[in-house]
Amino acid sequence: MAWGRFGLLGLLVALTGCPAGDQSPGLLIGTGEVEFEPVEDGDVLQVVRGPQGGYHILGSLLVKGVDAGDPNNLTSDRNPTMTFDVFRGGDSIILLDSFTQGLDEAPDSEGPYSHWLVGRFVVLDQSDTALDGETVTITARIDDVDGLSAEDEVTVELEPHPFN
Repeated sequence: MAWGRFGLLGLLVALTGCPAGDQSPGLLIGTGEVEFEPVEDGDVLQVVRGPQGGYHILGSLLVKGVDAGDPNNLTSDRNPTMTFDVFRGGDSIILLDSFTQGLDEAPDSEGPYSHWLVGRFVVLDQSDTALDGETVTITARIDDVDGLSAEDEVTVELEPHPFN
């Protein structure tokens, strides 16, 4: 029996009449060093002084419905490209924006999101004191190799990390 282009998933959908879960692309911006911590509009994020003297915030992402690539192989041709940006008064204040890498599987508790990126340094071109109390908009986007994409944005306030 030929299963057609969509293989077993196509057969399952044909037999049950419903998709196997929510596969629409989605992305959620967060923060966190070890695990994903959600960020909502109005939250306060800390600007960290890094070991090389620059400043960053920790960006994390939850994603679903895109090809997550291979987190153990930075050169995999399946890895998605992600972009973080931070806008202050309409101007971008980051040094590096896009990067390509695979995503780790997220814990089941993060459903419907299936994969995550945790603790990415979003390097800023301004100091913690220059950004203290400033409201910024953080944007993120993921583009997979199949042309699927998702994006999110959140508006937060910044403050210096207490150990800077």
